[in-house]
Amino acid sequence: MFDIAFSELIVIGLIALIVLGPKRLPEIARAAGRWSARIRRFIEDAKRDVSFEMHKDELAELRQVQQQLTGTKQLFENTAGNAFAGLGEIRPPAPTPDYLVKAMPEASAAASKNPASKSGRQQSAKPKTKKIPARKRHVRTGRKTKS
Repeated sequence: MFDIAFSELIVIGLIALIVLGPKRLPEIARAAGRWSARIRRFIEDAKRDVSFEMHKDELAELRQVQQQLTGTKQLFENTAGNAFAGLGEIRPPAPTPDYLVKAMPEASAAASKNPASKSGRQQSAKPKTKKIPARKRHVRTGRKTKS
């Protein structure tokens, strides 16, 4: 910082020894060390305060974003809760009453005999064909057996 070489420090120390004397030099060196420590602490505190003030605006913006996110989260939770509550209130349509089916015995008897009529499909007029059985495996003949 000051660009002082070691040899220059030795010269300054010898001059201080001659001027102050050997008895007072250690006391003055301790006091200079204390003052330099205080100055360093003051400079570090000043740097910290300046950087805090510089980042204070950024911190305020981050707090604002956090508040917006919290509000959005609460809005989403409320909306989702209301939607799920609304879905719970929806009930499926009631099944057709049994008394309508009992009132028409012919229709229920025909429906129980013909499963295709339940689904609403009409049966075709052509007769059913026989199912062809699957092929059987052929056994090789003429195979020589081990003896």
